[in-house]
Amino acid sequence: MNQLIASTVLVGIAIVIIEIRRLGVGKDLIVGAIRSFLQLMAVGFVIDFVFDLRAVQYQALLLLAMILVASLTARGRAKSVRYAFPIAFVSILSGTAATVGVMLALGIIDTRPTYLIPLGGMMIGNSMNAIALGFDRITSEVSDKRGQVEAALSLGAPPAKALQEMIRNSVRASLLPLMNMMKVIGLVHLPGAMTGMLLAGAAPLDAARIQLVVMYMLAASATVTVLVSSLFLHKAFFNRSWQLVIGRS
Repeated sequence: MNQLIASTVLVGIAIVIIEIRRLGVGKDLIVGAIRSFLQLMAVGFVIDFVFDLRAVQYQALLLLAMILVASLTARGRAKSVRYAFPIAFVSILSGTAATVGVMLALGIIDTRPTYLIPLGGMMIGNSMNAIALGFDRITSEVSDKRGQVEAALSLGAPPAKALQEMIRNSVRASLLPLMNMMKVIGLVHLPGAMTGMLLAGAAPLDAARIQLVVMYMLAASATVTVLVSSLFLHKAFFNRSWQLVIGRS
């Protein structure tokens, strides 16, 4: 606890610098620091409770709640995308469930909450970021190429075909940050799982092994998530008459 209290000095330094430079984000940093404290403490109590119960169904409920929050967050960052919430929810759920299922089947992890909860949370958070990037990219692509889309429709192309190139570009954009991270992992930075294990006193090679499992897991879950979302994205921009409705309620 003393370390936590002392670490608030770092936030204070950042706030002072922001105020001196009049950047106008000091309030946001304060709110973010308070929210992160409250949220992490709250989830710590919840996870501690779930760890005591150990039942798989309670772990599944907690992960489902995380997926719900992640989907709402992704929707909030994609105001021009119709059906953003159900697309995000189904996609993140699919990516998480498929990856966890394969890992359980291969014996990489078991159903203990010490595995399912933290790894599931990593997958959900990473998938949320990937799908939010995809929403942002597809919105920009369709807005910039509206004439091209409408021309394709006028020539008889179905919505999925008219948006095919743009959806492909959004999938690439969604996965690009993860691909870049995988290329420089261990060279430019030590990622979270490895850092956490090293701080906890684990052997460096053990920490590296677990981090590799985490990275491959994140790659799989994010890929499944964005590919599932790509199956539904064309529905977000067309009505039943195949009219483009981006930017309209």
